[in-house]
Amino acid sequence: MNKLWAILLVSIFFVGCGSFRSTRNIAPLPSEEMTTLRRTKGVAMIKNDIAVVVVYLQDVKDLDGFGVMIVNETPNWVSIKQEECMLVQDGQVKYPLDNKKALARLGTGYKQKMPGELSVDVYEWRRDINSKNSKGSKVIDEDKKISIITGSRENIYLYFNTQGSTLPMQLIIPNVYNETTKERTSFSFKFEVQKK
Repeated sequence: MNKLWAILLVSIFFVGCGSFRSTRNIAPLPSEEMTTLRRTKGVAMIKNDIAVVVVYLQDVKDLDGFGVMIVNETPNWVSIKQEECMLVQDGQVKYPLDNKKALARLGTGYKQKMPGELSVDVYEWRRDINSKNSKGSKVIDEDKKISIITGSRENIYLYFNTQGSTLPMQLIIPNVYNETTKERTSFSFKFEVQKK
């Protein structure tokens, strides 16, 4: 009988934790600079021949997760430091968890991936982006700098320990660095946290 109660309590705990996730809906706040993607509720923007697509990862449970696609359409290498990306809520800046820590928290069954509908959203926005693939060119050096060659796209994943908050979010992808021109390009996306 005690085993039955233990199983029941554990089941209620997991269902209860999962149900909090379902009480929040992360939706982009429209702006003139960005395009909202219909199916995934992702956002997309182009600046200085760099396209960035951001989508909230609905399948992440204990953290707020964002998939970020960076497309390099410049004639030069571009680079970014993932650790410099930030989420601003209520005036407080939060940096992403280290990937190893985030994946340890999300569990061994969790696989980093973009939502399946994203390719259709991207096709409707700019169909040529889907033809640009990762060329195995995501070079990560000792400074944790990710370099992306021209004509390719790469995905990075950002996880923040903000899951319990219902305050609006601003995700900032700063300092996408053009290695030749030395130009730095930053992207900012605002989201609201809606209660279902």
